[in-house]
Amino acid sequence: MLQFPANELSPDVREAQQAVGSAQLDPTQRLKTTLEELDRAHLELERQRFECDELPPNTPPDVVEQQLRKQRNAYRRWYEIQAQATQLEEEVRRRKLESLHLFQQRFQSTYNDLAEEYGDLGPQYRLLAERLSSVDARIHAMDHSGRDLSTQELAELHKLHLSLLNQLQRYTEATKTEAITKQTQDVVNQVLIIVEHRVSPANPQLWREIIHDVRTAVEQLSA
Repeated sequence: MLQFPANELSPDVREAQQAVGSAQLDPTQRLKTTLEELDRAHLELERQRFECDELPPNTPPDVVEQQLRKQRNAYRRWYEIQAQATQLEEEVRRRKLESLHLFQQRFQSTYNDLAEEYGDLGPQYRLLAERLSSVDARIHAMDHSGRDLSTQELAELHKLHLSLLNQLQRYTEATKTEAITKQTQDVVNQVLIIVEHRVSPANPQLWREIIHDVRTAVEQLSA
């Protein structure tokens, strides 16, 4: 177990915070660095192509093969860095276009509406409401970002959104049914108390018959 000094973070935690806060993890900085590497890789590819093209006609085959291998390796490196740059560029655009403020605003609005309508249905409901509000806010932010959206990304989010919505609806209906059942039982109990008070002293046999009939009816409904 780590021992934390009083009123300050442990060295391990401080080191972790420094690592997480490193500029090298920022997508914009990573994109800038990757683009610089892409330029260098492109220059190296052009140099290898030039050297291949300038080989004299009488160059030995092994030298030609060696030069071609260098050109292929240079092309492979340039291609891989270009793919990384494309992925990072998409991530940077997504972060800029999908406003965090818009996400938070939509999330809070959706969650408040759900909590106001059914907020007394317990912690399970609040958890489902939070998940649904989060996915709903993500879709809303994406729709208003203006960026090119992946069909697969959208399909997965909408599928998750529908699944959470169905779970929330089923939970709401089940909880409301339980509440109605409990209310019905409470009403029946109150009616029996009143009947017992009125009937039992004067006609015990009639009271036993009423209890029997009520129990029979309850058993039939529960079957």
